[in-house]
Amino acid sequence: MASNNTTGLNAVNAGIAAADAICGSKLGYRSSGQDHRQAIGLLTQALPEKRTSARDLGRLLEARTLTSYGASHITEARASELLKYATRLVDEMEAALAS
Repeated sequence: MASNNTTGLNAVNAGIAAADAICGSKLGYRSSGQDHRQAIGLLTQALPEKRTSARDLGRLLEARTLTSYGASHITEARASELLKYATRLVDEMEAALAS
């Protein structure tokens, strides 16, 4: 269903934005290249004790093309999974900005 793709795409974008905010807060800069995968390495530097955050971002980025441009639709379960990854990243962002 198209709404699952919309949910997934918004989760991907939220995860990318959260990672950028974490890196900006912790490192003083964020990934600015076209390859969002560079952000995974920066997020690992910003949160070395939180490997789950980098893994969650990687999982979101893997789904980016499918949710954005895919001719097929993702399932509700997959959309929920992506939302879970994004929520964890947003939670980490809130903690990073509060410290």
